[in-house]
Amino acid sequence: MKKLTTFVTIVATALAGSVAAQDKPEQIVVANTGGPYLQAVLDATGKAFEEKTGIEVLGDGPQTLPQLQQMVQANRVTWDVVEVPPVFTMRYCGELFQELPADLQNYDNVLPGFANKCGINIAGYANIMLYNTKVFPDGGPQNWSEFFDTEKFPGKRGLWDGAEGVNLEIALMADGVAPEDLYPLDLDRAFAKLDTIRDDIVFWRSGAQSTQMMESEEVDMMMAWSSRAYPALKNGAPFEPVWNQHIIYNNVLTIPMGVPYPEVSADFIRTAMEPAQQARVSELYPVTPGLIGAEPELDEAGEKVFAGTKERAESAVVPNIQWVADNSEEINRRWTEWLNN
Repeated sequence: MKKLTTFVTIVATALAGSVAAQDKPEQIVVANTGGPYLQAVLDATGKAFEEKTGIEVLGDGPQTLPQLQQMVQANRVTWDVVEVPPVFTMRYCGELFQELPADLQNYDNVLPGFANKCGINIAGYANIMLYNTKVFPDGGPQNWSEFFDTEKFPGKRGLWDGAEGVNLEIALMADGVAPEDLYPLDLDRAFAKLDTIRDDIVFWRSGAQSTQMMESEEVDMMMAWSSRAYPALKNGAPFEPVWNQHIIYNNVLTIPMGVPYPEVSADFIRTAMEPAQQARVSELYPVTPGLIGAEPELDEAGEKVFAGTKERAESAVVPNIQWVADNSEEINRRWTEWLNN
């Protein structure tokens, strides 16, 4: 009887191990904005996770909210971890994104104002002004008021085609609103100010397009994400960043509803939050680490657009993400009306 019991125990243990092995995926898919940033994440965090777990990490991008909505509604979610703007998780927590494990909801050393129960800071950037040094060899605009001054600084201005970024905030600062008084946003005042430069705006619709604009010198000045300014400067684009009234932003890592292995997704996020991985990703592509205290070693172009220095972080404008999330429907409606008028 003892031998039979032992045999049953051995078989049960083996089966349990087999089930555990079956429950472990061979690979997971991480989605973000794509391009060289996605490759940096795969080369840094992806390889570190593979070494720890034996699970291959694949990438996909650019990710979009409509794609994710379709996946969740069809119960065919192929993204195991997704990096998104924080407003998405604030708006769709529990609907498109599941709540993170408790340890990932209680990080003390991340910038406040971006994380919530369904997302944790992972990488940031600054929305910065840059000007073409060939066009303005003696110095270009140094604040948003001068960016909107078409007489003093004539030329084409590049702006992102979207309302939930920073266009409304920079328009209000250009109109004299102090950063600490931006919220609640005065939408009428913001759109009235945007009207003053409308004929001089060239819109970009992806980070890659903003990089190309600088490299081709299609615009004379622009608002761009610091991380997307990096490859342009690296490739010799004659643009100079202005570190004044820059608006800092952090994306968050999330777990979509309906992923087959949520525990594995959470483990990937834990790896991504390690200081070594945060620094390494920034070295490969100069996003600002979401983790306070990570210290990447950067090249010259990276240092020019890195938002994580103490001085630049302290002087940054921090958006009220929750207000934007709560008012996104009205903001987007007004933006669409403005564009189509």
